[in-house]
Amino acid sequence: MKTWSILSVVFALAAAFFWGWSAIVNVPLLQSGYGTLVTVMKDGSTVIGEAPFYAALAEISRLNAVAAGCAFLSACTQAVTLLARK
Repeated sequence: MKTWSILSVVFALAAAFFWGWSAIVNVPLLQSGYGTLVTVMKDGSTVIGEAPFYAALAEISRLNAVAAGCAFLSACTQAVTLLARK
């Protein structure tokens, strides 16, 4: 059962890591001017269109999905540990 407890901790740490990583993903700003959308990057440069903005949102979504999966596995392994003690 000690292995299950260790797995639970590993998955919980992985979930925390991925959620932390998703929190620091740079999301560029969208600005509208003269009928076009412009994305302002972190360094101040501009890109016409919203592709970098949506790419950042997609990366955040993927990281959150992995983190949620790790949290789920952590909860499952913890439940196995607790149920086996009874």
